[in-house]
Amino acid sequence: MTRETNQGRLAAAPRWIVICMSAYLFVDLLVLYLWSTRAQAFSIQGQPDSTSGLSVIAMAGVGLYLSATVLRGFRPGAPLRPAWMLIALAAAAEAVSGILSQILEVGRLAAQIAGGPIRLALLTAAMSIVLRTLRKFGFWVRPSATDWAVFGIVCLFALCRFAEGGASDWRSLAGLAILCVLFLEAMLLRQSVLRMGGGPIAKCWAAFACGIFLTGFAEIALWVIPHYANVLPPAIIGSLSRFPISAVFALGPAYQLLAQRRATEPPVAVVADVATRVPALAR
Repeated sequence: MTRETNQGRLAAAPRWIVICMSAYLFVDLLVLYLWSTRAQAFSIQGQPDSTSGLSVIAMAGVGLYLSATVLRGFRPGAPLRPAWMLIALAAAAEAVSGILSQILEVGRLAAQIAGGPIRLALLTAAMSIVLRTLRKFGFWVRPSATDWAVFGIVCLFALCRFAEGGASDWRSLAGLAILCVLFLEAMLLRQSVLRMGGGPIAKCWAAFACGIFLTGFAEIALWVIPHYANVLPPAIIGSLSRFPISAVFALGPAYQLLAQRRATEPPVAVVADVATRVPALAR
């Protein structure tokens, strides 16, 4: 009874996450507009990894809490339970990374490792389980030419970063190598989601795919823009990307909680085959 009550209270979580993300982006874009129109009268300099620290930590905490709640809602032996366990661990790694990054130089190295290679490796393993489960439920797709093309672009970006930084920047390079695989998984997940319809399960995995895409595009932007344009400082690029990425990843478990709540409601008659396969993924 307590679990069902908590899920009922958290049913509005997707709406509040979207509201918080929209308000955050509005404030950031307003600051960027004022900075550009005032001829850069004030400074927005700083390290991209240190921007918006508290807000990102708070949203990572929300994602961790929602993921842990989703995990408790799965029965032992459920196909997606191991995936959600890995997703919860990835959310914990992000939260720990944000906390450690605030302890100046003491926790900077550990924060980069936890929030980079470790978190991405956990997400990669989780998405691999998700794709195998979707295949069992009939939502398997093969990589298209577009998928391979985008995958090639991300791999090319990783090679450029390696050629520029060498082995000295091994933390970022390890994360980029994992991100290449994760990006390909996200492309496959996107195609599977398109076959699910518009329910909360589809929105859940669409949120994870979108979060992975935003992570890759943010990495590319943080490398390309300072090289070829000095219009935007790295701090504002990081501020415009890190919190929305964390919020989009938190939307995944929020929509999964909504699906679990609907799965516990009295069943209704359904005709379409997709309507019988998708709700099963919530259990």
